[in-house]
Amino acid sequence: MDVRVYATLRPIIGGPKASLDIEPGNTFQQLLDEMIARWPDLTRELYDSKGQLHTGIHVFLNGRDVRYLGGLDMPIPEDGEIRIFPPVGGGSHPPADAGLIQVTHEYHGVPQWLMKEYLTDLGAAPVDDQTMAGDGWQAVISKAEPNRIGSLVVGGAAVEFTGPSAILDALFAKLHWKTLRGGG
Repeated sequence: MDVRVYATLRPIIGGPKASLDIEPGNTFQQLLDEMIARWPDLTRELYDSKGQLHTGIHVFLNGRDVRYLGGLDMPIPEDGEIRIFPPVGGGSHPPADAGLIQVTHEYHGVPQWLMKEYLTDLGAAPVDDQTMAGDGWQAVISKAEPNRIGSLVVGGAAVEFTGPSAILDALFAKLHWKTLRGGG
């Protein structure tokens, strides 16, 4: 079974995908246990000091967090698409040797809901209400400080992107054209 992982988990497992010896019917906990057995460094990323899954870790089944479906003891269905997202938007920056950068862009005139649609069109999946993750990058969306031009006030979205520079540059080129269209 293949599991897609994002951001800080990728350097640990050596790429965006883990191929595991887990069969449908096994639980998500068994899946995580196999991942820890193969990559012990995942322990610090996935679990807190009490052995509980970090609250910032999101294990998704077909786009929905398993916490709200049946938890880690839930069996994995045969057609399950599994993705694991680490926490994003915290108080620390990625290590320099990970090759990741953080860049914040403001998009005035583009509301947060529309930015989420644009990022979905570019391959992102929601992690939570404000966070989206694509292949090799993550974006945390918030409300931008309004631009004031005389009496005109223009709001928009502020987006903090995290990922390798080359991936973000390619993403920004595509996103730039979407935002120029003004929602069209």
